[in-house]
Amino acid sequence: MTTDGLESFVRGWLDCYTRGDVAGALACYTADVEFEDPVFGERVCGRDALGALFESFFHSGVTRLAFRRWTGGAAGGAVEWQWTANWGPGRTFLGFDVANRCFVVRGVSVLGLRDGLICRQVDLWDVRGALRQVGALP
Repeated sequence: MTTDGLESFVRGWLDCYTRGDVAGALACYTADVEFEDPVFGERVCGRDALGALFESFFHSGVTRLAFRRWTGGAAGGAVEWQWTANWGPGRTFLGFDVANRCFVVRGVSVLGLRDGLICRQVDLWDVRGALRQVGALP
């Protein structure tokens, strides 16, 4: 895949989060994908396990991931993104009441690629900034 093709793939993958398109996102992964988000304390292996995790996380209309930059090649790289979350009534996030609040933070996904699909992903993002913006931290 060309550099432009990789960036297009990554942009399309991130857009699945914004649309709440679990099936579309899962189509971007290998069957044996390894996924980790240390902030949430999540680590799963396999597309089916990742799908179950995504079903609990994807909130159409709540989460928007905006592409900022891709650095990498055919074997993998890092994508920087901006996460905007607009929580509705009665919502919690990391155990905190975030009803009708929002945050905008930056993060990065470190991706391993195989045959044009994501085979490994580690997400890192600004949890402190998110919690400050929703009033959970000073």
